[in-house]
Amino acid sequence: MSDTPMQVLTRPFAIEPVTNIMLPDGIFDNAIYGLRIAAHVTNMSGSPLTNVTVYLESVGDPGIAPVARTFFFASVPAGAAMLVMWDADFQHATPGKRLVSFVAKADGYTPRRSIQQILVSQTRFDSSTNTYTCTVEEGTLELSKPQGHLPGKRWGSTGGDNKDCRCPPGFGPIVPTGMTLVWTPNPAYAGTHGELPFSDPWWKILAIIIAIIAALVAIIAAALGAGKANFSVGGTFEETDPSVHCCTPKGAASGKPEFTVAGVASAIASGAIVAACSDVADPFWRGQEATPPAAGELTLAERVVAKWVLPEAPNAGLPYTADISWQYDRFTTGASYQHAVSETQVNVHVAGPVETDSPPVVQAFEPLWLRASFRRDNGNVFRGTELYAFVLFQAPQGLFFVESLTDDGLGFDPGANDGVYAASLDLKRAYRTLLQFDQEVYGTWRVFVFAQDVNLTKPGTPPEIAAQHIGGMFVASAIEITFDDTLPCPLKAQANIIVV
Repeated sequence: MSDTPMQVLTRPFAIEPVTNIMLPDGIFDNAIYGLRIAAHVTNMSGSPLTNVTVYLESVGDPGIAPVARTFFFASVPAGAAMLVMWDADFQHATPGKRLVSFVAKADGYTPRRSIQQILVSQTRFDSSTNTYTCTVEEGTLELSKPQGHLPGKRWGSTGGDNKDCRCPPGFGPIVPTGMTLVWTPNPAYAGTHGELPFSDPWWKILAIIIAIIAALVAIIAAALGAGKANFSVGGTFEETDPSVHCCTPKGAASGKPEFTVAGVASAIASGAIVAACSDVADPFWRGQEATPPAAGELTLAERVVAKWVLPEAPNAGLPYTADISWQYDRFTTGASYQHAVSETQVNVHVAGPVETDSPPVVQAFEPLWLRASFRRDNGNVFRGTELYAFVLFQAPQGLFFVESLTDDGLGFDPGANDGVYAASLDLKRAYRTLLQFDQEVYGTWRVFVFAQDVNLTKPGTPPEIAAQHIGGMFVASAIEITFDDTLPCPLKAQANIIVV
């Protein structure tokens, strides 16, 4: 028999389970102990496969401890990519590239192994200096003197003016507007350019990892209790006007969706770093290009001091701008070099409106379902593995359920890789949970849709090319960030379903 024609073709990515969001560029950071290893496993044949099993065989780091789980699919359509995830403990993970082995087996075939790399970083906080440090094999990035728009006073309040905001108090998003970054390469290097982190993303991705980790650790501690993260998040931002406002679903009794929305808002807000520092080449690469050292000199450290102004709030999928000024300094064994830039950058992680389809009315205990299409700014749709997406189904009295949106041709999805992503909720299962909180299944259910793009860069791509492909940025969200507190609650359901 031949090998099962199913493989993991792209790099697995990290999902934080409390908020359900993908970490920046899918990178795993051991500041958060509990992460999910997510991957798409693809049927590469032209025919459906039956009785498919998929499991994670091993991880090339004894400090990473995954929970054993086998996925079963009765049938996998031709060309379909199935989203699979494993919970894992990253507390003792070592920074660097680590191999992960997956095994798939289908009827009529022998098992087939797929080996892919995951990227692991390590973020720590020094309260004595208010400095964050992100460590990878190629060196360390220190982030200090952070500036940003902090959450407004209404964040976490219940109000009384029909603009209720029920977010976790104190855990609203911070929109970064400036910071000092110091890169210390390991080892010091000769020539114009140093080695990129993981030989893959720009240095700025480590900065956004720091920003999101700081936010998520606080959210996780609030949701699950202290001790779930291994560094203090007591860091302070220098506040810049205006403040940030946004709202979350209210009435949540289970599933902690307020923490999902707080995490989404923080990830969207932190994305301002990516937009301000460009996807083409970040300030470190551009600064290196402009300051070639003399022959025989080794670069010991590099610094970027950046500040930017956001004319409008940064929101998912929109081409918002950032007016940025930054200075790059290179420190070598023989001299110091400088390069400064002032310019306007535009967010390139852009998408059109979300198009949804759902039944207006569903009989009690029949499944709820939603289909969604996400269009790029050029009108083409995202397909298959190009997105990690999920929905929140909100029951009439407030309880929430999180379900994945997938384009795999199963369930309510009409076809694999056709650009239509589908999610469904088993109302019979949900009803058992609703009863625990004295809630009813009957009435209007609201559905909230979220989507992040995925880094699909092929292994072996030259680093300076791979670095221009960044994943984990929200391209669709039911929540909006605003700098205007007079606006109504900007959380918008993309669909309503009545259960009778």
